[in-house]
Amino acid sequence: MTVLDLFKLTDKKALVTGGAKGIGRKINEGLLEAGVETLIFCGRGRHGSLEDEEKRLKEQWPSRDIRGIKCDINQESEIHSLIEQIKDIQSLEILVNNAGVTWAVPTLDQTMKSWKRAIDTNLTGTFFMCKNIIQELMLSNENGGSIINIASILALKGFAETPQIGYSASKSALLGLTRQLAIEFAIYGIRANVVCPGFIEGDSMAEIFTNEGSPIRETLIDMVPLRRFASSNDIKGIVTFLASDASAYITGQTIPLGGGVTVSL
Repeated sequence: MTVLDLFKLTDKKALVTGGAKGIGRKINEGLLEAGVETLIFCGRGRHGSLEDEEKRLKEQWPSRDIRGIKCDINQESEIHSLIEQIKDIQSLEILVNNAGVTWAVPTLDQTMKSWKRAIDTNLTGTFFMCKNIIQELMLSNENGGSIINIASILALKGFAETPQIGYSASKSALLGLTRQLAIEFAIYGIRANVVCPGFIEGDSMAEIFTNEGSPIRETLIDMVPLRRFASSNDIKGIVTFLASDASAYITGQTIPLGGGVTVSL
């Protein structure tokens, strides 16, 4: 096997949550570019986003099995429904938990409603997606699988300029969740790792901070040793790596994707 072969995902099956918009779309692209045969992505399906993304991807990869399915991961009943709709694939090698929500508000202005929404989606929803996918579609896979949780650089480092305490707390909890999944399911060949992206250029969730004209854009860039925000290619690259056999001996790890911000003073 050549080193390039290690990165190929030919004939593999993947599920991406939060895959109808933002970096989820780029993750979809990366997996398909690497050879994934079946790609299932889910989201809440607002404003036709699932249909639009499915159409876009099928135009580029018409021979692949690509499905956009409505699923609010806040509701375990919808996770069960999703799994029932994809039972025909029989097994799944790759799960990318990308769905997430945030509110940028000062800590003392955080409401119970917005706090619960962040915890329910970013932590609880991710856990129940992992639990059900492992149980129904990964344990039966003789080659195991790879779970990739998308957290945030805010799980590793606080930024006074971008107060998001509910988001930061929920994403921090994903680090412990990922370590437990890794140690508990290693015996089945199931790996689990977590990626902590910094602010991403063009990402809708971060545009209040990263858009040209934002009063803190340059302040944030100055904090990053590489002096730029993350790009969509940065996201595609790390997720595809963790999904592939190139990372077959990596599990339980937290991987910062922040341009060096975690090592700067």
